[in-house]
Amino acid sequence: MEKVHIAVNQAYDVLIDRDLLAQAKQLLTPHVQNKKVLVVSDRNVEAAGYVSKLAEQLTSIAEQVTVEVLPTGEAQKSMANVTRLLSRLAELNFSRTDCLVALGGGVIGDLVGFVAGIYLRGVDFIQIPTTLLSAIDSSVGGKTAVDLPEGKNLAGVFHQPRLVLCDVSLFESLPSAVFEDGCSELIKYGMIMDPILLKGLLERPAALKASDADLVEIVKICVELKASVVLEDEFAQGLRQLLNYGHTLGHALEQVSGYQISHGRGVATGMLVFLKIAVRQGRLAPEAVEKFARLLHTYHLLPERYNYSTELLQAAMLKDKKRRSQTITIVLPSEFGRCELKELPIEIFMNVFEEEWLAYGQATS
Repeated sequence: MEKVHIAVNQAYDVLIDRDLLAQAKQLLTPHVQNKKVLVVSDRNVEAAGYVSKLAEQLTSIAEQVTVEVLPTGEAQKSMANVTRLLSRLAELNFSRTDCLVALGGGVIGDLVGFVAGIYLRGVDFIQIPTTLLSAIDSSVGGKTAVDLPEGKNLAGVFHQPRLVLCDVSLFESLPSAVFEDGCSELIKYGMIMDPILLKGLLERPAALKASDADLVEIVKICVELKASVVLEDEFAQGLRQLLNYGHTLGHALEQVSGYQISHGRGVATGMLVFLKIAVRQGRLAPEAVEKFARLLHTYHLLPERYNYSTELLQAAMLKDKKRRSQTITIVLPSEFGRCELKELPIEIFMNVFEEEWLAYGQATS
């Protein structure tokens, strides 16, 4: 079993291996013994049998185990569900010594983390990610949030988990498109700060699969990369914003499509468009576009040409959390495997984006 220690003020471990869910009783005992536990999951995870498997093990060590199963999809990251879960905790008379468990992908992890962060001004929670995307991204680092009608992740708090239990064997039950969404974030880590990881992805004889023997090591590399950034910038005031490469446009595409465009595919589009902006500005050699597009194609992430107008996307991007009054911080590649933060006046950014989007998008959806 691999372990990554996240040494923030509320330090915790990320445990990574196969078949960890079968060891949940042993691994979670220090965190839930004689406590009330609320497990929150979704219907897909329940259908895979993971909810009952976890609840059965927790029942023998916790004072009380309650399970809440939500529908699937981004729509569950809502203030309505926040209120629902807060009320449930109050009904169960949860105290600050009790614990929530997020068993699911990024939607469940974000929602549960946010609820844990605001109930009684903060109670413990544990992340058990069931997707590659949540394992290497949202389950680590303490960023929690829900969506508002006006935009994605606009209501949130920083609240670190007590433990992240990453059982990569759970990813084998994912539809291929969902696993590929996680590979989009994997590619992002390579692009922003790890040329070796990026080179390895480019040189693989075939796309990474959930059953591959080296998946545990790859997940560990990504978690270590994120941990290094979080340790330096826990509250995303500087360096941590590098992790948002592709996300400014990606989140906008998710929102304007009514979340019909998945997170991973939105981010893939954002990464490619912003890479083209970097090439257009002379920051990066032109051949990087073909190389990056080839990698996206391998993982079935090469974007369609969406027909959303620049005006619609610009309006969505202006709600981005990285906006500061009249400027916005964007992430641009400076070489293949390195990115940098660039703060631009809003007007200049919008002109730059419009020029590239008109060249790239607006054909057929």
